[in-house]
Amino acid sequence: MVRQSNNPLSAAAIGWDLRSAWTATFGSVALAFPAATFAVFALGTDRSTTADVLSVVYGLGLFLGCSAALWPLPSLRDWSWAQRVRAVSLAFMILSYITHLSWELTWVVLHQSIAQSRDAAWAYPWLAYIDGGDLRYLNPTGEFLMIEVLSVTNGTIGAAGLFLLFRSGFRDLRGVLLCMATAVVHLYSTSWYFGGEILSGLANVNTASFIDTWVKFGLVNAPWLVFPWFVLAWGTNQLLSDDN
Repeated sequence: MVRQSNNPLSAAAIGWDLRSAWTATFGSVALAFPAATFAVFALGTDRSTTADVLSVVYGLGLFLGCSAALWPLPSLRDWSWAQRVRAVSLAFMILSYITHLSWELTWVVLHQSIAQSRDAAWAYPWLAYIDGGDLRYLNPTGEFLMIEVLSVTNGTIGAAGLFLLFRSGFRDLRGVLLCMATAVVHLYSTSWYFGGEILSGLANVNTASFIDTWVKFGLVNAPWLVFPWFVLAWGTNQLLSDDN
């Protein structure tokens, strides 16, 4: 169950330009939430406009950060396609599992309190998406709540898989299998998330707004339909080949 250590996120494996790209993109996403909350509750900016800006920063930040290893960066010129796919996969998995175990987990536990706290600063990171993006988070059905519980469970399993990989120097194939399993669940749950709402005529999305429809509902959730395929490709390569 083990192979030669080949940690793709070691200091020697990536250059300063890729590190800078990850810092700029994912860093902007992390800072956007407290910045938007401060803008609304301390500076009095319009909460709808601020939420629109937040969703654009978040949606673009996710896609750019996860895809950074595909960019024509100087330090990546000698990277093989397999190396790029691996870096994309790991960036996505780390981002995804953090999202599941922070934003989604908190919503699962506190969704009733969030719905009742429209004027509370602590609830704004969730309400900024609920307002126009998807009202199912405001009054969730049991089925919708269960799909979010599944996402949190998926994030926990993925975090365990990454733990096994990092602890073993990326030699433990159990970690690869766990991460690949989460990719399958991502594709299923996100297809359900998009498909269920589209088939209902986007009843919970403000279709009069381009931002609410194409950014909050579409772009923000799209990474979980795109990047799991990279994870499956990376995992397959890990399982079949020693030369990664």
